[in-house]
Amino acid sequence: MKERILEYISKLTRPLRKRELAKKMGISHEEYPKFRRTLRELVQEGKVARLRGGKYGPMGEANRVVGRLHVHPDGFGFVSQEPEGPDIFVRSKDMGPALHGDKVVVQVYRRGTKPEGKVLQVVERAVRQLVGVYGSGTVLPDDPRFPVVYVLGDRAREGQKVVVEVEGGSARALEGRITEVLGYPEEPGIDVASIIKEFGLPEEFPPEVLRDAESLPEEVPPEEVLRREDLRDLPAVTVDPEDAKDFDDAISLEALGEGVYRLGVHIADVNYYVREGGEMDREAYRRGTSVYLVDRAIPMLPPRVSGDLCTLLPGEDRLTLSVLFDITEDGEVLRYRITEGIIRSRARLNYAQVQAAIEGRMEEAGPAWEFREMLGLMDRLSKALMEKRHRRGAIDFDLPEPEVFLDEYGTPLEVRRRDRLDSHKLIESFMLLANETVAGHLAERDVPFLYRVHDRPDAEKLEEFARFARALGYRFRPDKAKDPKYLQDFLSEVEGRPEEPVVRELLLRSMKRAVYSPYNIGHFGLACDIYTHFTSPIRRYPDLLVHRVLKEVLRGTLEDEKKRKLAESLQEASAHLSDREWIADEAERASVDVKRVAFMKERLGERFWGIISSVRPFGFFVELEDFYVEGLVHVDSLLDDYYYFDERNYCLRGERKGKRFSVGERVYVQVLRVDEFLRQVDFKLVEDTRPRGKGAKRERRR
Repeated sequence: MKERILEYISKLTRPLRKRELAKKMGISHEEYPKFRRTLRELVQEGKVARLRGGKYGPMGEANRVVGRLHVHPDGFGFVSQEPEGPDIFVRSKDMGPALHGDKVVVQVYRRGTKPEGKVLQVVERAVRQLVGVYGSGTVLPDDPRFPVVYVLGDRAREGQKVVVEVEGGSARALEGRITEVLGYPEEPGIDVASIIKEFGLPEEFPPEVLRDAESLPEEVPPEEVLRREDLRDLPAVTVDPEDAKDFDDAISLEALGEGVYRLGVHIADVNYYVREGGEMDREAYRRGTSVYLVDRAIPMLPPRVSGDLCTLLPGEDRLTLSVLFDITEDGEVLRYRITEGIIRSRARLNYAQVQAAIEGRMEEAGPAWEFREMLGLMDRLSKALMEKRHRRGAIDFDLPEPEVFLDEYGTPLEVRRRDRLDSHKLIESFMLLANETVAGHLAERDVPFLYRVHDRPDAEKLEEFARFARALGYRFRPDKAKDPKYLQDFLSEVEGRPEEPVVRELLLRSMKRAVYSPYNIGHFGLACDIYTHFTSPIRRYPDLLVHRVLKEVLRGTLEDEKKRKLAESLQEASAHLSDREWIADEAERASVDVKRVAFMKERLGERFWGIISSVRPFGFFVELEDFYVEGLVHVDSLLDDYYYFDERNYCLRGERKGKRFSVGERVYVQVLRVDEFLRQVDFKLVEDTRPRGKGAKRERRR
């Protein structure tokens, strides 16, 4: 039967439905069940394609796509297509030798709203080395998405963290050799050192790169200063986190009269120092981005460049690419100009100081107090720009970010939500304006460059979110969610409700990742037709590429041959730089998670109030109110009833008593266990036994 079906389908000129195919093949009524079963097997084996509308056809080149495999800890995975396209679901049995993060060729055997496929080939291994715990001739990787590694020799002792070089094996078991022993997991610094090794982050710059950086002159040649526009009289200031080591953007504002202002966004001219094709440039491309771990930064460029020559230090002459906007107080840009300039920053400010100056708190404002009038105008202007973006439909998820405080030994002292101030939004608003303006400027001149794109969300993920929203009593229309304005209005509906943070986070998870691409499909989240990254060339290589193209355009030196070569290189660069960004994000998240878990390990048995953040068939997750930590209350720990997952109402429901646990509900929990290997915290539900009435406040404070 398999041979008959394959032979007939290989000759088809158009796909056919199952019944139509059986009729044309002369399948009898008695043979039909076997035909149907065999056809399903051929689809699952990747030999026949099941296309949109339930039609079947030959499995040709059109059904093969290249993408990056993302494996779930439960075994299944998804392949994100390159450059763009819907994610393809891959069952664990269809992964073959592929591992998490690998670039693969996948045969799509089922299309439609939920495409499925089978891995045919591994194009590029993402991981050459893994970090894990050694024991009895094996290494159990820290990342549960990778299988156990069998190693030869006994270079390590039982329970030590090691680095293992992967030399072979399959998705079920790997083979390798230990290349480095890091130490025991509980030793100071081993947790973050393990993450650096796990993600293959570069720790040191090669000697030739450092020599390249050290050879750069301290002073800018006079002829270069004369060639540029002198912007040193502008009241430019930098605004960054208090502990920032490099700051590559400055802002300035001047009143022109009649309600018009000149806003300056000044970005360090990193390209002047990082020669295209040089040692520094190649290393920066390889790294792709700076990585900001919980206790250290791994820069894209050597400190000589990132922390000195390209940092806009106060009182020092620095080279920039500047965008000067003539803009009304309503946020309307009348005209703009892009120029190669030289500036001299008046002050280095941090976000807290700027916020204090805006609010009129002189003692806390420090050096920002001198610029309070300009900063106040900037605040009003940034809010006008945000309102304009809001009207066009830009989505502001405004999700909290974790802030981890460590002592000198790397021990976490506190984990809290980072405040998002108006001063943060001020800088963000001006940088968004500059990025959008530069993108439009280059696109109008028909030159190739790297766009920052954000595709529309998948219909399937929107349907899943709609079921969740319905369980909370909200009406969410997936058919309307292709318009970002609809999503923005929906988020406004939940604003201020207890479940707001959960709704925002789950909706964000329904979105696709923003990536770099040589092809423009717009930026869905920003409701923007065209966008790029221009404002952080010290820490992002894509911004450096945009600077190079922009400078060629400004000088009129971008010839057709250069355009052709640039266009050819951007395809590979976009994939590589998107991957490097993804790796950096994963590493940064992992470094926070290990410290969160270590923080909670010291609080075993303690009790906290929290909010149920999500519900699953196996239990519900609780986010603590006192600390920015999430943990699981497993369904097995709920002993007062048998609880089952009510999918329709998105809650756990007791079978006998009918008690429910739903998203947004406030609960009292105790820290039950901490799993440092899985980076997971488990809670158990407890009754609130704290004193009430007289003396309660004093007791709680104690």
